[in-house]
Amino acid sequence: MASSTDKTAVDRYFLALNSMARDAYLACFSEDALVMDPYGGRPLQGVAGLHKFMDGMERTWSSFTMTPDAPFVAADRVAVSWRCTATAKSGKVANFAGIDVFTLNENGLISQLEGYWDFQAMIAQIS
Repeated sequence: MASSTDKTAVDRYFLALNSMARDAYLACFSEDALVMDPYGGRPLQGVAGLHKFMDGMERTWSSFTMTPDAPFVAADRVAVSWRCTATAKSGKVANFAGIDVFTLNENGLISQLEGYWDFQAMIAQIS
């Protein structure tokens, strides 16, 4: 069931990514969370999967800024469109956009994340 804490979990997620703060990112999720970001890629499961995601972030980006739009809440799900500007360690800049769909558990933590965006188009900008 969605509550006012749901938006807080989603807000904390975007703040954690923007600061590339691993501990804050992990704290947004349930221990058994499933992350498909982007959707269609290899799913990441649990705490080990969350660490793998952050490993990739830290390896790739020197700066990362996602700007979320207003969330749309329906039951235990929250959908948020966003835009991102990020600078790779190489100095190349990527601009891309997408939609994240979060499923929240009874404690307001993210139990599933589906990210809909074009990974290949983003990679092409920094390659």
